[in-house]
Amino acid sequence: MQQSLMQLDIIPDLYVDASLVDAYDKLLFLSLWGRDTAIQEFLAGISLANEEGGINSFFLSTGTKANSEPQRKLVQIGEAKRLNHYSGRMPASNVFGGDMAHLWVFDRLVTEPDLANRRTIAISKTINHSVEDKTATQNRIWQLTKAICHLPLLDHWAETIISTFYHREWIKDFDGIGVNGALIDLSLSDEVETEITKLIREGALTLN
Repeated sequence: MQQSLMQLDIIPDLYVDASLVDAYDKLLFLSLWGRDTAIQEFLAGISLANEEGGINSFFLSTGTKANSEPQRKLVQIGEAKRLNHYSGRMPASNVFGGDMAHLWVFDRLVTEPDLANRRTIAISKTINHSVEDKTATQNRIWQLTKAICHLPLLDHWAETIISTFYHREWIKDFDGIGVNGALIDLSLSDEVETEITKLIREGALTLN
């Protein structure tokens, strides 16, 4: 089923086709469409402090259900310096007319893993729930886990390591609208090392 466009309450001329927040409603990923002037207004707003008239939170209208009020989702901006963005313009001949732009706003961890603090975020689309999509998502999480872990991890450990890290809440899933995400946080290096050593000693992880 195609995802309906959502609308920002603070700038009604902007529409969102994908959104992801963490457990505290803090923005992790946002995909917006609108006129260039509305896009620039939004970017300026999230870069300013609240006392300067900036945008520190907003609601997304996620459509309506039968006999119910519009569904609203709170999104908190948090520290603007942790966010990055890309934008692009649609061809002037598009069906909506000229001056249409697409903006992606996201936590820097999505594209720039924090190797010093061993944290990153894996993003995946929620197109369908096929085995291929699930496998691709799991592989993405595994590759990023290997990249930020301070210990070398063997590929045949993947299932055991990922399951263990989820159990220890070093990997946490977030369900979004249009996209899902997984926060991988291995900042507790000593605990990670202790857990992996334990698994090796118990025979759950083997060298071949």
